[in-house]
Amino acid sequence: MSTNTIESRNPDYSNFKAFVKTAGAEDFVFVLNLEHNHISISGEIVKVLQLPDGEFSNAFEVFENICHPDDRELLHKGFERIKAGGGSDFIAEYRFQNEKTNYIPVVIRGKLLKSGDERILAGVVALKTTHKDDITGLPLEMQMVSDYNDLVKENGSLSGFILAVRIEGLERINENFGLDVGDKIFNLVAKACLSVRDEYTSVYRISGNKIALMNVSGKNAKDAEELFSALKRKVSEIEYNLDYAAVFTISSGVVSFIKDSSELKDLLKKADFSLLMGKKSGKNNIYLFNSNEYAKHINKLYLREKLRDSVKNDFKGFEMYYQPVVDASKVSSTEDKLEGVHVIGAEALLRWSCPELGLLGADQIVPILEESGLIAPVGRWILIKTFNQCKTWNQYDSKFHMSVNLSYMQFERSDILLDVQMALEKSGVSPENIILEITESGYIDHVELQKILDEFHKMKIRVDIDDFGTGYSNFRYIQNLHANTLKLDYSFVHKAVMDRGGESERKVIEYIINMAHDLGMNVCLEGVESESDVEILAPLKADKYQGYLFGKPVNSFTFFDENKRFLFERREEL
Repeated sequence: MSTNTIESRNPDYSNFKAFVKTAGAEDFVFVLNLEHNHISISGEIVKVLQLPDGEFSNAFEVFENICHPDDRELLHKGFERIKAGGGSDFIAEYRFQNEKTNYIPVVIRGKLLKSGDERILAGVVALKTTHKDDITGLPLEMQMVSDYNDLVKENGSLSGFILAVRIEGLERINENFGLDVGDKIFNLVAKACLSVRDEYTSVYRISGNKIALMNVSGKNAKDAEELFSALKRKVSEIEYNLDYAAVFTISSGVVSFIKDSSELKDLLKKADFSLLMGKKSGKNNIYLFNSNEYAKHINKLYLREKLRDSVKNDFKGFEMYYQPVVDASKVSSTEDKLEGVHVIGAEALLRWSCPELGLLGADQIVPILEESGLIAPVGRWILIKTFNQCKTWNQYDSKFHMSVNLSYMQFERSDILLDVQMALEKSGVSPENIILEITESGYIDHVELQKILDEFHKMKIRVDIDDFGTGYSNFRYIQNLHANTLKLDYSFVHKAVMDRGGESERKVIEYIINMAHDLGMNVCLEGVESESDVEILAPLKADKYQGYLFGKPVNSFTFFDENKRFLFERREEL
């Protein structure tokens, strides 16, 4: 639009002319004389907002009169700050009443200029064509993107924060009280967000039943924390006014930025991550974005997609490694010489080869498989692969056993009994040669576990308790699970064989071994790494050893090559 009318009524504002060049086709130019409370404004905005004229006095009072009641305090504070000389730039969003008596969002952007002794706020007014949420009336995420892009285009870079808020317990409220109650609470929280914001902060409803508060006025994470504290107080008031009939909390995550021109989608991803971490840290908490933790999160997402591709591509990159399990009763060590090593089985350990990161162990990939649900198909693949391998090695030693780890999530995400039965049928392996390992801490108080393990017992499959001592189980509980072997965590063994100390740990191990033997169970000590370890541990009379001393985890070809002499000798014995 042309600024001729304004120029004819006011001094030459060269800086202002440069500023209005950034105005869009739907923007309207204004000049507000702060000393005389007099405004000149252009175009159709006069009609849309039912203003007295294109030029009028008492500007502050006129705009306060047509402003939404919830925004009047913000408008008043904004005017007062400008009049007091607070800053040279002004940007804010308010809701003003239009000619249809509806409230519409209006963005005001201006610069503080001087003309002699007079101070002038000159800028543009933009009517926002918003995509609104039906429940809260808040602009939606697509509007947030549009607003953010306009600001970046105008300023080149932005400084401020995005505060993401999620109502925790809303799903439960919807189930127990109905969607109407859930919508009412969401609407109340949205109004609370609007009530605690300042005039520089815009509020949006974004995907996933979340609310985002965006401020690009140069404020920082500390300001966001103060805003969240105010919001929590408002939420407490909401619960009080509802007589605590519906209890809920809010989680929040904030990402702050300085002179940033990133795309909004990237900032929202960071805000979402912060929100997720805020939820994990407990109720009513806020989490400040941490770049190091986010890098780990992005790496996890990358690995998840790569793992998913591998599963779809016939499990390409997955491989089973095997570590020897030896008969502890026959192992002896004299003058640093190891004798009597009899490999009686192997523990199968998952590995995955990533082109970018190399070979990754189970501790790096299993948590991701569990979180993503991929543990179900991968778990079935592991069972078939290891059962087949055991069948092959049983040609050389009919008593050779294979230990296979089961993830807690395999019990949750798949029919583990059916998976094991199918693996047995496809491989033809004898069930007596299969040992399924479960982790004590993962299954404590698991109600359905007893039934499943009873079925394994009927199938003549043995069960070992892995990492025993790291959880909270007792011997009666373990006995009820029909456990065959307790595998003591390597941390126990390492402490027990320390050069100095370790006596108390050895006493604990000896107690566990004696109790296990009394209950008809075996004990395997993990983490045996040297001949001196064997010398120290031998008096404790464990049943099995496992550790680097007897072999590191290797692929099936290397395992066979390293142990074929023993296996062939065993076949001759049989």
